[in-house]
Amino acid sequence: MNVLSQDKAVSLATYAKQGFIIFAIGLLASCAQSPDRNNEPSTSPVDQAIVTPANQGETLSAQQWIERARNEGNEASQQMALVEASFAYQNQGDYQRSAAVLSQLDVGAMRAADQRLYALALARWYYHSGEWQRVIDKLEPVVNQLTDRDLKHTALLLIANAHQQQRQFWLALSYLDEAYQTDSDTQLESIWLVARQVPRNQLPERRPDRISLAGWWRLIESTHRSQSAGQLQQSLDRWLTSYNQHYARSIVERFLSDNEFKAINEVAVLLPLSGSYRLQGEAVRDGIIASAAQLDNVHVRFYDTEAEDLTSLQSQLLEQQQHFVIGPLLKKHVNAWMQQPMLGVTQVYLNQPDSADDIIVPSGHVTFALDSETEAAQAANYIGETAKLGSIIFAAKSSAGTKMVNAFKSSWSTENDREVESSWYSSTEEMQAAVEHALGVAASAERIRNVKIAAGKIIVDAQERSRSDVDALYIAGNLEQARLLKPFIDVNLSPFAPPADVYASSAIHRVTNQNGDNDLRGIVFTEAPILLASQRSFAIGTWLKQHNNADLNDARLVAMGHDSLTVLEQIDSLRWMRGKSIDGMTGSLSIHLNNIHREMSWAKLTPSEVKIVKP
Repeated sequence: MNVLSQDKAVSLATYAKQGFIIFAIGLLASCAQSPDRNNEPSTSPVDQAIVTPANQGETLSAQQWIERARNEGNEASQQMALVEASFAYQNQGDYQRSAAVLSQLDVGAMRAADQRLYALALARWYYHSGEWQRVIDKLEPVVNQLTDRDLKHTALLLIANAHQQQRQFWLALSYLDEAYQTDSDTQLESIWLVARQVPRNQLPERRPDRISLAGWWRLIESTHRSQSAGQLQQSLDRWLTSYNQHYARSIVERFLSDNEFKAINEVAVLLPLSGSYRLQGEAVRDGIIASAAQLDNVHVRFYDTEAEDLTSLQSQLLEQQQHFVIGPLLKKHVNAWMQQPMLGVTQVYLNQPDSADDIIVPSGHVTFALDSETEAAQAANYIGETAKLGSIIFAAKSSAGTKMVNAFKSSWSTENDREVESSWYSSTEEMQAAVEHALGVAASAERIRNVKIAAGKIIVDAQERSRSDVDALYIAGNLEQARLLKPFIDVNLSPFAPPADVYASSAIHRVTNQNGDNDLRGIVFTEAPILLASQRSFAIGTWLKQHNNADLNDARLVAMGHDSLTVLEQIDSLRWMRGKSIDGMTGSLSIHLNNIHREMSWAKLTPSEVKIVKP
């Protein structure tokens, strides 16, 4: 039984003539036939017991409300009693029976006030089922018509949380702010958790009229606009003066008292400037120097991590009272440094430690890495939004391949009912078989073979077909692996199947194919925006020309060095406002859980150019 289909709803008036209690008992018994739903009580703050106006003087159980409905003399009163029964079931965590009751109600027979209660009860069911947009659609038209303060507060929280689940943080904040005005017991920390995630592109262009919401708008907008610790401190001080009665004042005051907002005058940079990784270290160094040239009164001092040990370097930094550090770059040095971190400094590590989940990163320390796992995770999000069917990820049986597959799958939306499959290969000889098996061509060929055997002398004209439930393929490999896999993919995608897009990481983009690639035509990949020809700055182009033996991997390190100092300059506001991002050379940069998160651009390889798909 479709418990939420109002098209199949039966008027209660018909059943009232035959004895309403028979209907109610049969209805609840039929719940066992309803679609399987999660019956676990929600932990959401909006899933608290609701006391409706009709149930304030006496608390009736769901069964008692159903009994009352049977005894009511008119249909409108019966409808009201059943709405109350649905709330009672929800309050005891029995959403299945609540939905069964709601599915049979006749909205047209309800009084206007009962229709609003019905909308709230139905929205609670939608929320429990994870149907966020239906929560919003059901409640937004009626929320301001609810006269009971507690019911309106619950409705506002439902709408806010539904917007938050869809990452619509500004809309969520606006409803949370209204909920606070309705009931100041609304937790301030839960409102701030949403407010600090609002990205700049969700902010309205104009300040809202409601004073409390205008305060949030100004706080978020000024933080996004601040480009240094000093600017952030000044903007927060001005905010406190302008909104000295705002209920978020305590959050701002606490942040101001907990931070020193030190100006960046000197930065210590730890890089391998000799030995096997000298060229990589120099690439990062060049990017930092270019970035420092754009800042006022910033002095950068470089230290060679290959020439001095950890203890010696830390002693020098302590002696010079360094407050800002960039590096180290090499993973072995990052591992050692994080085992013995320098407290009281702000530090941007240029790599991830081996066991990032087991290490507690000190306050003020963030990690920054040009890792392939980040690109795989971004690809999963992008494909999840654009593809309509299932996805397959091709990867080598290696540590790097496993990390990319895990990152892709862990970022695949849990709300997405489409499948993600992994196809592995251990050698180049296994690539063709891996593609044929993953695309279902091998199985199709086997079926055709069996048919031909059964047909005997009868001629069977058949062509192998690839699967029809896949429209996105991701290559978790480098340029060489992509060159071998792409022809097998092209050959095995049959014209009878839906068109499938092929995706990859920036590892397939090199100096040799930066102006197009016929063999890899059609592949869509992630890339640092500065390395796409139409967005490339003069500085990066000049650097590549000056380093004839450099590839795009080296240019990415230059961009990383440039971005590391940019992040350091704005690290206070980035840590304070999680939704804030800055446009860096390597992507749109924000800080999540002490990691610098990169949102990269998307581009497509064609025979004659690299075409930007999404900046």
